Amino acid sequence: MKRFETNRELVSLRGAFLHKVGEQNRVSLPSNFREALSNRGVKRLVVAKYPECLRAWPEDEWEKREARFDSPGLDLDDEKVSGYLRYLYGNITELEIDSQGRIIIPDALKTEFNLKDQVFLLGMGGIIELWNPDHYNFKQRELQAQFGANRNYVVELLAKRKQDEGT
Repeated sequence: MKRFETNRELVSLRGAFLHKVGEQNRVSLPSNFREALSNRGVKRLVVAKYPECLRAWPEDEWEKREARFDSPGLDLDDEKVSGYLRYLYGNITELEIDSQGRIIIPDALKTEFNLKDQVFLLGMGGIIELWNPDHYNFKQRELQAQFGANRNYVVELLAKRKQDEGT
């Protein structure tokens, strides 16, 4: 794929990649992920277990997310809020990005998410998802079937946000 020359620094995590899980559970991040993270000065990913995959936030994105949890409106006495945060924080792992742009997936996560010799990496702007490739292939068919409805839902959310910001 030919890359267009631009004056902009790459800072967004985009694309889908199948990468090998190497010796000692090392996974090399795609070159555009490495470039984006390097341009942002990120050397660590905050990884949380989600029901179907691992989600990895660059530490600068995680700090923004964490600040939202501290904002007014989230009551820790609300059992749903505290339950969500309890699960999320209790299932976080921090992974260092080495000088060659690799991370090491801990054995426990590799086993739990059935990551064997390959991992599917999905860049979603501000985060990276790590999937078992077979599971993602199955999920991709579901996502394709729901694409139109999901797109309309996102358009509605964005319109509501714009309207709320205008008032």
